[in-house]
Amino acid sequence: MALRSKAVARAHSLAVRYSVILTRAVFLGLLLLPLLEPNSFYIIRAGRVTSPSETELRARSEVGAVAPEVAPVITAEADRPPSATEDEPPPAKTADSKVPTLPLVDMPAPLLPAQPADTNAEPGAPDAKPLPPSKQAALPWTDAEIADAKAECSRLLANVPVITEELPPAREGICGAPAPRELRSVGASESKVKLDPPATLNCTMIAGLATWITDKLQPAAKQSFGSPIVRVIAESYSCRNRYGLSRAPLSEHALMDAVDVTGFVLADGKVIRISRGWGPTTAQLKRAAEKANETPTVSKVKGGKFLVSASKLGANDVAKHGDEKPKSEEAEKEAAAKLALSSFLHQAHDDACEIFGTVLGPDTNDAHHDHFHLDMKARQQKRSLCQ
Repeated sequence: MALRSKAVARAHSLAVRYSVILTRAVFLGLLLLPLLEPNSFYIIRAGRVTSPSETELRARSEVGAVAPEVAPVITAEADRPPSATEDEPPPAKTADSKVPTLPLVDMPAPLLPAQPADTNAEPGAPDAKPLPPSKQAALPWTDAEIADAKAECSRLLANVPVITEELPPAREGICGAPAPRELRSVGASESKVKLDPPATLNCTMIAGLATWITDKLQPAAKQSFGSPIVRVIAESYSCRNRYGLSRAPLSEHALMDAVDVTGFVLADGKVIRISRGWGPTTAQLKRAAEKANETPTVSKVKGGKFLVSASKLGANDVAKHGDEKPKSEEAEKEAAAKLALSSFLHQAHDDACEIFGTVLGPDTNDAHHDHFHLDMKARQQKRSLCQ
């Protein structure tokens, strides 16, 4: 009993001593707390150290805060969003161009935007460039995708007068189509229009191109020139990004869903080239107006859109030209021919906007001064991009 009493007394004495020491340490810590730097304490969780600032950032991300953006990865899956063509002008950021975001992950290092997975240089190099579309890895087309694409071809081209050749499924990197065809001509024998060179396209684009040629181009050509079109000069498939830029979105040309039309040939041998027949472009008139301190105005001629420069001639020039002799009959015919040619091309461009998802021409920018870019890209609210 004496030993037990002695042990109890000693334990009580130690408990009192350590309690006093702990109380003093807590009191001292409270006194020093205002002098410490912010974020000096850390929370231990799930086997790792998490700072209060990171904890706050994680909490905000869980209630809808914007996470760091990463570059979208284009895959070969069926739900891959259609991309604009190489020739499409760089659009402003809209609802169509939202970049997908990823939630914050549980990692101790600060979160940074993901770097491109495929590069031509060492990882992390400042001048690293993404691989071209033809070098990027993608899954091959599945049997179901090929079967669905062929069934869609049969449906779209059942009553369309076209001559095509079926091609095997094409997969070049992330480019290609599951059921491409080579379009050689459009129309019946008496009004056949050849594609020069033959265009490699998907069937949706073939159907749209056939509608434009037979229902729009041919009637307009006969009315303007008294001669039908027999050949369309165009370029089609090319595995590339827009404008051939390494960091631009994938072009619709890479998906066999676009053509660049540069000209037409009539039955009487006349060659119509967009670069020569369109007339002054918006950019050209704007530069001319800025040089002359003038303001471009818009007028309508035979349904086509023409930009003319206001006050092109000063008062002295008007008086000077008033004294000149009237133009010869040959000059008037030449001017009328140019007007008819320009009117036809403007009408062809405007008619294409009723059929295709994207129509870009010489007024879009200098890169389009010599061709029409046409593609069937699906857009929100079924509204086409017509420029």
